[in-house]
Amino acid sequence: MRPIQFVAKTAGVSVATVSRVLNNSPLVKESTRKKVMETIKALDYEPNSLGRELRRAETRRVMVLTPSLVFPIMADVYKGIQDVAQQNGYQVLVCASEDNHDKEEELLQMLKKKIVDGVIVVASTLSAEELDQLAKDYSIVQCSEYEQVQNAYSVSVDNEQAAYDAVAHLLSLGHRRIAMVKGGSAKSSSAAREQGYRRALESAGITVRPEWIRESDYEYQNGVDLAVEWLQTADHPTAIFCSSDATAIGCVNGAISLGKSVPDDVAIVGFDDTMESLMSRPPITTVRQPKYDLGRAAMEALLQSLRGEAGENKTILLPHEIVIRESTKKQSR
Repeated sequence: MRPIQFVAKTAGVSVATVSRVLNNSPLVKESTRKKVMETIKALDYEPNSLGRELRRAETRRVMVLTPSLVFPIMADVYKGIQDVAQQNGYQVLVCASEDNHDKEEELLQMLKKKIVDGVIVVASTLSAEELDQLAKDYSIVQCSEYEQVQNAYSVSVDNEQAAYDAVAHLLSLGHRRIAMVKGGSAKSSSAAREQGYRRALESAGITVRPEWIRESDYEYQNGVDLAVEWLQTADHPTAIFCSSDATAIGCVNGAISLGKSVPDDVAIVGFDDTMESLMSRPPITTVRQPKYDLGRAAMEALLQSLRGEAGENKTILLPHEIVIRESTKKQSR
């Protein structure tokens, strides 16, 4: 008897697709199902015997690879992934790389050894080249953080435009001295958000001050320290745009520790619209990412990749929203 792969090769599909056909999976298009069944019949293969052997080619498990289990937006993103996965008969494994390249490589062995069928990467330590090479052979979807690669799907928001809109809100309130706390340099979103910040200021005819752009790890304490540093200068910023809500809350508390009022002395804008941004005092004006929808879209893209139905556009950008709360208000003349 010819090897199992011969059936798939003759039909022009993957081994996993033949397995799905034999197991009556709803993920297979009718035209593909018909082609595979015709091939099996023409080759005179016995479907039940073949199905038992092929069943091992599909695990019905996917992995979510995240830097941390407490990543700010992860809970809602995971809920979206989980809901779509369950609806389609998949189990989800969530694994934390701790931003460690070696650990990420180790976890990706689960994909290469067929312990999982595909991976949703929330943020990766791999280079764009490494990620693109991996996506040539396996189903990979980038969610939230992403590199511009040819072979992997990417699901996110337009980080540059979101930052532009956040800074434009501050400009509309009369602010001209606006600082930025950006994310780590390794994050693709950090560069995009800085670009949006710069574009907004330049569009308003304001010269960008390099000393008012500082890097952080999206951490609360970074916001505290930078707010205290900036607000003790004579010509201090009247507004601060932060690349995360945690950093923005830190800026609020740093300002309050100096006896400053938010938003009277300094306005503050965050990013993500986490629950903490609403619980802050005052509540934080922020950029709302559609976190749950990001998760759903990422899992739907992964299913599309697993079916072998590559779309023309592999970069999916969902809409963001500026949520205005009490940490910003129009400047007094």
